[in-house]
Amino acid sequence: MKKYNKYSKSYHPSAITLLFVILLIVVGSILQGYANGTAHTFIIAISLFILGLAIVNLIFFKGKAELRVFLLTYGVCVFVGGLVQSYSLIVFDNPQSTFDAINFFFPNIISSPPFPSEVELASAMEYALPIMIWQEIYKLTWLLGIDFGPYIGVMFNAFVVAITGSLTVRTAREVYGDDAWRLRRVGTLFAFCGLFILFGSVLLRGSFIIFLNALVLWVIIRWLVRASFLNLLLAIFFTGVAVFFMTYLRWETNILFGLFWLLAFLSWYFKDKLNLKRITIFFLSILPLIIFRDTIVEYFNFFQNIGEIGLTQYNEISKIESSGSSLGEKFIINQPLPIRLALGSVFLILFPIPFWSYFNTISTDYHWIMGYNGIYKILIMPLVFAGFFTVYRFLKEDWRQRVPFIFLAIYILLTIAVVVSTSQEQRHYAQFMNALIILAALPDTRIKQVRTKMLLISGVWFSSVALLHIAWVVIKWL
Repeated sequence: MKKYNKYSKSYHPSAITLLFVILLIVVGSILQGYANGTAHTFIIAISLFILGLAIVNLIFFKGKAELRVFLLTYGVCVFVGGLVQSYSLIVFDNPQSTFDAINFFFPNIISSPPFPSEVELASAMEYALPIMIWQEIYKLTWLLGIDFGPYIGVMFNAFVVAITGSLTVRTAREVYGDDAWRLRRVGTLFAFCGLFILFGSVLLRGSFIIFLNALVLWVIIRWLVRASFLNLLLAIFFTGVAVFFMTYLRWETNILFGLFWLLAFLSWYFKDKLNLKRITIFFLSILPLIIFRDTIVEYFNFFQNIGEIGLTQYNEISKIESSGSSLGEKFIINQPLPIRLALGSVFLILFPIPFWSYFNTISTDYHWIMGYNGIYKILIMPLVFAGFFTVYRFLKEDWRQRVPFIFLAIYILLTIAVVVSTSQEQRHYAQFMNALIILAALPDTRIKQVRTKMLLISGVWFSSVALLHIAWVVIKWL
């Protein structure tokens, strides 16, 4: 890969891209305005757009690919937000039809004084932070005389997801250098990913969760690529910040941050040859493991209990999301862990089965987007598989120079296993999806031999998907 240089040229957003994004924002604002009965959607959309441009240009200085993904993601999310809000209003007489949005989040946002205090909001615990953040946005819009409605929170989510896109491209830049072609691919895949669109177009807390996970992944990869003591301190600091905020979002994820850092440390440790410094650091690192061994055992027992609780909580959801049948529950949910990991991983990738199951007028906005995401995953998986094959080839070559890619591959497999063994809930994988997208940019399809291999992989994959759907139809109607 090319050497990292943050000041070298990268892919610049074209005039066509800018016009496309502006069109998406305008149409999305009109649709959200219709669904919420206000013309103030343009004020919010443009204000957050300008704020995002300022932040991306300030933090990711001269990062043209980072700017491009922000533009695309924000435009797509605002547009889809308009589509789903209009659909939900027409079909369900409510701009939001996702269960969590209409039962947990929007009802707890106050439109005018007296506004709730942080202590009152903290009683919600797991839902406290997103409600606090949204409430502050709504306080500001109330002061400005902006009409109240879910569109404000939704557009802010679009803003957060778009910033996360820039952070993801910056993470890709760490491993790919200034390969503008690959950075462009990462940005495009991110902007049109159904899971990210979901959290950028519906009032859900997932926008904040994926941002914090993207932040942790970035600082870890940055340290692995440029392993200085300062980068390590910065990585630990930002991980600590993420842990603090994640406590009020999805506190179980903090357990995974510990596993990610263990994986990162092992990756760094085996990256170079052993010397006295590394041996000393190794023994100093395992010393706390020996001292706090009982606490660590309790820690992993707690993680196992979380998995059992998650499966219980999402059992009913799995019944519904198995396309109106009990096939998902029968063949995956109730199986022993090894079988559940194998079959559940396939189900996670291919969900929903069949891919057209959510495309009907009784589906909520959530299900329409998840149906689209199912098609999206089917289309990008050949790139992901090719990425894994490339990493496998690295293992047989000079793997020490490819440690960040090996870390990404193991990170993806680990997070898939975690989601499958706990909730099996599709949207829970969104917080790790950016790693999969970065790996999907690894195969260089500009090379003829790579394109030939991609055709073979794609043929096998799409044939397998078709056969699986045929099997589903047969089992369904037997």
